[in-house]
Amino acid sequence: MNITEYIASGILESYVMGAVSDQERREVECLSSIYPEIRQEIDQLAEALENYALLHSVEPPASVKDKILKELEFGQTNEKEHEPIIRALPTNGPTYRVTWIVAASMGLLLLLFSFYLLSELRTNQKTLAATRTANDALQLEMRQIRDNQSRTEQTMALLRQPGLRTVELRGNEKAPQGDMIVIWNTQTHQVAVDVRSLPNLPADKQYQLWSMVDGKPVDAGVFDATNGADLIQRLNRTVARADAFAVTVEKRGGSPVPTISTLLAMSPVNA
Repeated sequence: MNITEYIASGILESYVMGAVSDQERREVECLSSIYPEIRQEIDQLAEALENYALLHSVEPPASVKDKILKELEFGQTNEKEHEPIIRALPTNGPTYRVTWIVAASMGLLLLLFSFYLLSELRTNQKTLAATRTANDALQLEMRQIRDNQSRTEQTMALLRQPGLRTVELRGNEKAPQGDMIVIWNTQTHQVAVDVRSLPNLPADKQYQLWSMVDGKPVDAGVFDATNGADLIQRLNRTVARADAFAVTVEKRGGSPVPTISTLLAMSPVNA
């Protein structure tokens, strides 16, 4: 028989607390009389549980003792009534201490169960917080998708309309790699830009499109160097007439007049 596995099975703890069947009790008592290791383990468990019970025991009020003594009647009795009753204590199995041990064990189990419930509550709270965070992120992503879809639909509607013209603008020596297309509808006067390649600007700067009418620049709206992140940017200005289009770098939000020194590209409409 493997004594180590039998001790580790937990049957001895249940035996000490009186939580075994009659058959299991007889088995433990039989084996404890054969193997000293089992008897020693039972004694150690009983002592540990007793110490726990004594450590958490509560002293009853003194008034309880007085009340009990008052209820006892000490009249004249014969000698047999005063003769002590002697009963043999069992040599095997749980002793009178088992009741206290069981009570202490139940208290310990309740305490452990309370800690378990508290741990589960904290875990559920963390899970709920993580779920809410994920839900907020998902809602933000859905809003971005809807916005992108709306812009795409507006762009497709713009491209399907009659009267559409496109003008390609290439950068000069200040932006040799610059390349973009102006999309202009001569009937609805709407204008958009498709930026293929433009240098990134500081946060306080922005590109501005100008329509040239009889040699005079007219504000056509501002846009950013998205470098292909957005396919087409619709501008917030309308262009009724244009002989050419030009691009300059201005302060964010645009300027009423172009800064000639920052001119990056210009191309006539009929080119």
